[in-house]
Amino acid sequence: MLLKKQSFVAGAAILMIANAISKILGAVFKIPLTYIIGEEGMAVYNTAFGIYIMFLSFIISGLPFAVSKLVSEYSSSKRLNMVRYTVKLSNTILFIAGLAGSVMLYMGAEFFALAMKEEKAVFAIQMISPSIFFVAAGTTVRSYYQGISNMIPTAASQIIESVIKLAAGYILAIYFLKWGVSAASGGAVMGVTIGEAAATAVFLVIYIVSKKPSFACTAGEKSEVRSALFNIAVPLLFSSVVSSMLSVVDTTVIRTGLLESGLASDEARRVYGSYTGYALTVLHLPIGILATLGVSILPVIAGNIAISNIEKARAASVIAVRLSVILSVPCAVIVYWMSSELLDILFENTASSVMLAMTAPCIVMISSANIIMSIIQSTGKIITVFVYTSIIAILKIILCMIFMRDMGIYGAILSANICYFVEMAVSAIIIKKILGLKFGIKETIIKPGFAAMVMCIIIYLIKQPLEASVNEIIPRTAVICIFSLTGYMASLTLTSSEDIKQLFNMRKSEKTIEKASSR
Repeated sequence: MLLKKQSFVAGAAILMIANAISKILGAVFKIPLTYIIGEEGMAVYNTAFGIYIMFLSFIISGLPFAVSKLVSEYSSSKRLNMVRYTVKLSNTILFIAGLAGSVMLYMGAEFFALAMKEEKAVFAIQMISPSIFFVAAGTTVRSYYQGISNMIPTAASQIIESVIKLAAGYILAIYFLKWGVSAASGGAVMGVTIGEAAATAVFLVIYIVSKKPSFACTAGEKSEVRSALFNIAVPLLFSSVVSSMLSVVDTTVIRTGLLESGLASDEARRVYGSYTGYALTVLHLPIGILATLGVSILPVIAGNIAISNIEKARAASVIAVRLSVILSVPCAVIVYWMSSELLDILFENTASSVMLAMTAPCIVMISSANIIMSIIQSTGKIITVFVYTSIIAILKIILCMIFMRDMGIYGAILSANICYFVEMAVSAIIIKKILGLKFGIKETIIKPGFAAMVMCIIIYLIKQPLEASVNEIIPRTAVICIFSLTGYMASLTLTSSEDIKQLFNMRKSEKTIEKASSR
């Protein structure tokens, strides 16, 4: 059962559950962590983690997507010998690149910390640097299983990684606290390294014990694989490098903007830590969970395009986008209305509640844009995505510089809302031209929008009475969420939305895709 492939919707459901558990554990990790190291420590932690992600993107970006895409294509066309060579070649490349990346990040920790205007992050950067090697070592196997539509190994590794990261990070943060906040932050990110090592071990064990094709590739087939990996991975790597650089610039602009808005250094660090450590942590919970749709849709799109089954690719794409909208809209509504309650429950700190409420629309925009961009890249239009996302990232930086002069951190949030909307709109226009997709305004926008209004009305009507009658915040928030979500789902059902039926009927979704492929 562990090595059996799943359908697109089943695979997405497995990853969503695993990702939800992982994200919840991640939030649970940050709850006690914020009590231990405070907002200043969270600023150090997030700075180190951000640099690690930037470096990791440079090291591994391109190859994971390329491996999943090629494995899906070669599996669909029954060229199993090329599947195995793809895994072997990319594994060798990533092993070497990961080792080099870890060494470089460790040695350059002071440089990167000063570049991010956070001199206290040096130790934390050094402690997280080995994670690059462990992630790189397990990435190929993860991508291989995703390419053959088997999401169980990925799901298992995510949960194991999160559990170990939580336990190790918490213990090490407490242990290192006696040497100061900077050391405690380093202990916390060391937990990330230990968790990544465990996740990689899980992947390698599963892959080693599994049955793999033993056919040898000819010289011509090896050349074809190398060329295909190069043609996909290099543009993605270049795109990732530019995106990471723009992300660093964006972070620097925000940090500088806070200082230029009149805040003292410690106060600017506190505001930034509150924004990234609290508001963005909650925001990225639903976004991260819904990102699994993009992982699940890749083998479906790439595999069917490889065998010229465009209709099946279209049907799967439409279902994925509509499900993304249906699932992200209620998340955005709850985050907007219940921002203070969510932060109070998770962190007992509501200082960033307005920040979180302002970012709520980004849940729908980012989730929708992410799934559409995954589809676009699955069709081979990698440079297209790179060009327009880079332009929008530059626009976001410019808007940040303009808005933050008068609005502080809220100017950065406003610029994010504007740019994510533009990214979503441009992505939808491009995918419509590439695959000729017809999302249906009624099904994709009007019905979920109407259901969201019903949800807002319910929250508005019951929130104040419950606050007056129920003192405990957790049961009160749970009741509000349950009633509003019930209203949302009932509204979709009453308006005969096929999407909500597909959400609870995986077999029907797969039949819809198969029916489209036979036309």
